[in-house]
Amino acid sequence: MKRLRLLAAGLAAGLLLAACGQGSGSGDPETYPSDQIRLIVPYVAGGPTDIAARTLGRYMEADLGQSVVVENLPGASGTTAYQEMLSADADGYTLSMTALPTAVLNYLSNDVGYTREDFAPVGVITQVPSALVVPAASPYADLEALFADARANPQKVTVATPGATNTHAAETRRITQLYDVPLTVVPFNGNQEVLTALLGGNTVAGFVNVSQDMLPSIENGDLRVLAVGTQERLPYIDAPTFVEQGYPELTQSTTTFGVIAPAGTPEPVIARLEETMRAASSDPEVVKALDERYVPEEFLGSADLAELFAQTEETFRDVAGG
Repeated sequence: MKRLRLLAAGLAAGLLLAACGQGSGSGDPETYPSDQIRLIVPYVAGGPTDIAARTLGRYMEADLGQSVVVENLPGASGTTAYQEMLSADADGYTLSMTALPTAVLNYLSNDVGYTREDFAPVGVITQVPSALVVPAASPYADLEALFADARANPQKVTVATPGATNTHAAETRRITQLYDVPLTVVPFNGNQEVLTALLGGNTVAGFVNVSQDMLPSIENGDLRVLAVGTQERLPYIDAPTFVEQGYPELTQSTTTFGVIAPAGTPEPVIARLEETMRAASSDPEVVKALDERYVPEEFLGSADLAELFAQTEETFRDVAGG
């Protein structure tokens, strides 16, 4: 009987040690990653955030030696995905894609239960500039003509945006706020609805990402770009910036796609993820899949993304929510 009790005790101890070993294997920052990684996408499949996530996920699998499961959880401008991520352990095994400024505008405009303090930024994978566009048949030859008519005829100039509380809607409101140019935001669901509205003559102008889904309409002449929202001109679009036309503050409409983790994720884990994102951003296959026009020349890591969150708050705080 004593021998049986000793055997049972030994077996229990062995199981306990095995369980502890299993837990420390997946929870030890120094051995990260030792388990599957979940990468949440706040939007539907097929969009720019989803494409970035799946491209990055494939690289992460090869570089980290663990499977990366990309999961789409659309809803409430990203809130559904971020809340799901924040409900997980802060151990690096549940991450989320993020899109700025939309992510910041959402928590500035709504009581969503989190702020940037709840996020641990990892790094940036792509950045997509924005532009103010008009249909090819538009009577407005340039930005000043559009703005002059808006000032002379308040309520006349409608601007289609791919969302109600996103980057483009907020930047359009900033134009009105900073420069006394009355523009009416008309929100739609995504770039394609904006394009349909513009080509159908349902809105005067549009403020959109100059992403892969919009570039063909610009390149074939269906749309004309009056201004791009970057500090300097874009090499692939023949159009002036807002800055050079006398509107130096209008440089904040670029959409930044990055990766975040829950606050409290161990620094060695963030550093390892940042390292693999840095390597991915210079990998030829990744750059080709993401389109080199949208991959920053210099990698933006954890500190850079944290600074972008703070800058975005400062820029859009007064116009969030319209």
